[in-house]
Amino acid sequence: MIVGASATGTQLAEELQKSGRQVTISVGEHIRAPRTYRGRDIEWWMNAAGVLDERYDEIDDINRARRVPSLQLAGSPTRATLDLNALTHLGVKLVGRLAGINDGKAQFSGSLRNQCALSDLKMGRLLETIDRWASEAGLDSEVGPPHRFPLTEVEDKPPLGMDLTRGEIRTIIWATGFRPDYSWLDIPVLDRKGLIRHDGGVVALPGMYLMGMQFLRRRKSALIDGAGDDAKDLSEHLAAYLAG
Repeated sequence: MIVGASATGTQLAEELQKSGRQVTISVGEHIRAPRTYRGRDIEWWMNAAGVLDERYDEIDDINRARRVPSLQLAGSPTRATLDLNALTHLGVKLVGRLAGINDGKAQFSGSLRNQCALSDLKMGRLLETIDRWASEAGLDSEVGPPHRFPLTEVEDKPPLGMDLTRGEIRTIIWATGFRPDYSWLDIPVLDRKGLIRHDGGVVALPGMYLMGMQFLRRRKSALIDGAGDDAKDLSEHLAAYLAG
């Protein structure tokens, strides 16, 4: 059983299922996206359409935006889309978010269908943004036509529990992400959740800055090509600070 259905969880589920093991994946909040769309990589579209340049001060709830899971994407020679439908077609079983384990019995949330529907909706909005930008940029004649993908397939009554003592599940892999540990940072800049307080990388301590975090200043902040723009902004702020 793999707990977590973002990039790592779905990639592990695919590899393990193809190796001959029966995989069950526990699905919570996730972001579905096609590997390619209208003949081009989805990351190309998101960059060209300005999605990755969206700024932190343009978002209604930046704290939530910084907690959004990674896209369900995988790199491969075939550039195949890896989503829950692809896993289901391989034989992977879907269950809801793992709510707890008591007396050897796993309990799953009943929100699987809603989580999948919400993810489908968000993907549809992203594709609408791309289609609108493509038309405005005059690219419609250069790329494939707009299209939509089948909704995520979910069985009518997903199981809400599983007896782990029966031996059907011998291994649990946690693919639930991570959180930073700033216990070594002996200065008063942490909030009640142990995260650094900052405004777009400008820490709540004059002269201290943060880089490389999710949606620091832009949606692409945690990507390799997102560091440059953030560094430029913060360098200008630092220069102004040093100038008094």
